Amino acid sequence: MGMIGYYDMKKIFLILLAMPIFSVALSAQDPKVLFWWSFDDSAKSAGKEITLAGPHGSYQTGGLTKYVPGVKGRAIKFDGFSSYIDVLPGELKDGSKDAELLNLPRKMSIEAWVSLGAYPWNWAPILTMGKYKITGFYLGIDSRGRVGFHVSDATSVWHECNSKLNPDTKLGLELRKWYHIMGTYDPAEGMAIYINGKLENTYTDFIDRRRIVYSDIDKGFRMGMNREMLAPTDAIRDWATFPSRYSLDGIVDEIRIYDKCLHVSEIANIYASTKPENEPEFAPRKFPIIKPSGRFGANYTRLSFYPEWDALWPVGEFNDVVVQFDDLPTKIMFWRGTRYSPCLVSENGKWMADQSRETGNNWFLAQGSRDEMPTGCMEHMSDVQTRSSRVAIIESNDARVVVNWRYLQMDVKFRQNDSPDNTGFGEWGNELYYIYPDGVVVRKVLPGSGGWQETIFLSEPGTRPEDNVELAAATLVNMKGVSKTYSWEKGYPKFDLPDANIQVVNLKSRYKPFLIFRTGGSFSVFNGEVRPEYSHFPWWNHWPVAQITSDGRSANASDQAAHSSLSWGDPNGDAALYGMTDQAPASLVRLARSWNNPPTLTVISKGVENKGYDYTQRAYILNAGGSKKGIRFNLAGSAESPIVNPVFVIKNWVNSDIYLKINGKAVPRGKDFRYGVEYDVEGVPTMIIWIRCQGEREALIEFAII
Repeated sequence: MGMIGYYDMKKIFLILLAMPIFSVALSAQDPKVLFWWSFDDSAKSAGKEITLAGPHGSYQTGGLTKYVPGVKGRAIKFDGFSSYIDVLPGELKDGSKDAELLNLPRKMSIEAWVSLGAYPWNWAPILTMGKYKITGFYLGIDSRGRVGFHVSDATSVWHECNSKLNPDTKLGLELRKWYHIMGTYDPAEGMAIYINGKLENTYTDFIDRRRIVYSDIDKGFRMGMNREMLAPTDAIRDWATFPSRYSLDGIVDEIRIYDKCLHVSEIANIYASTKPENEPEFAPRKFPIIKPSGRFGANYTRLSFYPEWDALWPVGEFNDVVVQFDDLPTKIMFWRGTRYSPCLVSENGKWMADQSRETGNNWFLAQGSRDEMPTGCMEHMSDVQTRSSRVAIIESNDARVVVNWRYLQMDVKFRQNDSPDNTGFGEWGNELYYIYPDGVVVRKVLPGSGGWQETIFLSEPGTRPEDNVELAAATLVNMKGVSKTYSWEKGYPKFDLPDANIQVVNLKSRYKPFLIFRTGGSFSVFNGEVRPEYSHFPWWNHWPVAQITSDGRSANASDQAAHSSLSWGDPNGDAALYGMTDQAPASLVRLARSWNNPPTLTVISKGVENKGYDYTQRAYILNAGGSKKGIRFNLAGSAESPIVNPVFVIKNWVNSDIYLKINGKAVPRGKDFRYGVEYDVEGVPTMIIWIRCQGEREALIEFAII
């Protein structure tokens, strides 16, 4: 199926509810089959068609469940977030009652065909009945792809028979492949799990040989989602990880319940009798891709990930922001999947992010119950539904783009700290991004609580950290031009280059992200939460895109979107420079000097006020006082204060066209000379001018009115 929007999905969902969407067949010829869910419109057995009465009688579906091609005919696809099916007692077409069929036998076998799109966050059911770990049975898949058949007997002990993990990958089922699974139970012989007709594991540790004990029979069977929310596995902080709503992320077909414990030869024959007719239908899970526009500027848009994730979001077509360049193949993405944390995106789709302002609360439950107060990390990553995180385009003209990002620092349950100034508004982050045609970005972080710089790169589904960054992952440079590259191959390195305030991240791309601090700023290695058996780098998947209630979860596989951190930074100010470069790291020294030690500007024109250099905009600020004349000034470039693509913000000046001369030589308007006019609420114009020029000598700049 192609990509389906949220509202289109709602229409499809209503259509599905209006028809008898699933079939259950009882086989008179083969008494071993008690229940059969084929997920076709109907099923025939012994010449007699038996289908349930429809959603008002026997079925209740939830979330964005949908049909896809199955191993035979059609199958049901659970979205990983919201989908489930309840098979409830009700009338059959022939007048019999489901409740009569729920007198399940002492011995039983459950069969299903399954294909996974990603591993569940914890156990997720293919088919279950009863209370989880208390009564009934459970056939499901866990967070590492193990298949499990679990039962509770008359001793109220929960017995688990689980398939084994591959010792090399530490995982079970592979993704996007059909698997035939079977769980069997006999009070005398025990339990067994079969995959593709072969025995995987057995369990015989029973004290009491009586039958399975059931409860909540009136609720019937459940498919796809647990009735009780479970906390995600592999939490970094158990006390800041909570029970979460999720479902099986995959396709299920041909579920059958048999009234006996089938043996090896029978199961092998059943498996061999069905050859999948269709490949599992999963759309690629790639971070958003935008066709280059060929122009510099910002646009609102709706970025797509994959259909099931996209369908969750009740948003319009203008909720994300993309900034593109005419001279660079890179982009800057403000995407709701990252909670709008802006990302530098390379020419081959490698994503570089950063942290928001971050504080914390109730660390180690020192203050009280985690259910009664904000707990854990208070940051943008916690806002999984972007309830407060917002972006807005402030400027978009030929010379500059400005984007505002505002977010509430919240915990994973959308709770905020008490406001530090007792206003009741809580802790907020507010940031401005000044973006120029050369790809250089000034991140200006407005006053607030908590640190805000942490070098983070992303891994899209199907990739590991090592697929996205070199083991020699970071290069540091100081203002003298000395550089040093650090490797994670043998564990965490230690940054030891004196006075380094420039960092380049060695992504596996031509264009690599850079970060420049004010002089005196510094970097330190992120040196925690690594698991060498999984990756050389910290590797977490609670962010981006995930919807689980956890402020930290280690990744076991590349099934989910994930992130890794390389370093923390002390910016020594409330702004930093970002961008991407295909040049040697030491080449950034000139840019760093021009920003840290900008050339002195001396105004020659009368009536023009020099307001100084604003490093948080990377711009010289001038006030023309309403003058309708040209403006002339000198820039005192030098080796220590070089001129690098200077920016001029001239307030209260003309709103007409201008031309440029540098040292008497005309520079035509175009890629090397760009300007735009912005107006405030009173209609006063401000001219923003960007010039592509570099030098270490004094330059005479003249702007004349055409």
